[in-house]
Amino acid sequence: MTAAGGGSRGAALVDVVFSTGLMAILLAISVPTIAAAREKDTARAAARYVAARLQHARIEALKRNAAVAVRFDPADTNQFAIYVDGDGDGVLQADVDRDVDVLVGTPSRLSDYLGAVRLRLNQDVPEPDTGASLAAGSDPLRIGRSSFLSFSPLGSATSGTLYLAAATGPQMAIRIFGSTGRMRVLRFDSADRQWRED
Repeated sequence: MTAAGGGSRGAALVDVVFSTGLMAILLAISVPTIAAAREKDTARAAARYVAARLQHARIEALKRNAAVAVRFDPADTNQFAIYVDGDGDGVLQADVDRDVDVLVGTPSRLSDYLGAVRLRLNQDVPEPDTGASLAAGSDPLRIGRSSFLSFSPLGSATSGTLYLAAATGPQMAIRIFGSTGRMRVLRFDSADRQWRED
């Protein structure tokens, strides 16, 4: 009787050790997959959030019958704010500095809402329209030489592209079409090196 009982305890211990090892292996396999999926979802949410803020600026321009611009802080592109033209000459840095063009709401910081996602190019990608190569770490604001993305009271906008990403993971882009002021959110598919509408 004693030997049989001891054998049962031994078999149970082997089962526990085997089960624990199997669970550790499955956990090690699943953690990177879960982290990658979470990073992808966060990047997509960030792109949609910024696109929604841009759409808000466009609606403000139509509602106020005045130019409205989103200013990306040159010292910290993680921060942006919406300004309305106060003197009819468009939103200008000099007018912002003199409080002629006034802030609408409060400045936003991507990190306050979206963790590690920033305006950035985290990998070499082709430009969505021309296919020209954009290097990782280069300027993520492709809206001309200004740090202002403007919307007119007629619905048009500054043409360009904003690039967002975490340090790794999917590269996102927001394309702004100047004549209509409309936007498209794109995701770069690294496998086939193509931009896809998200």
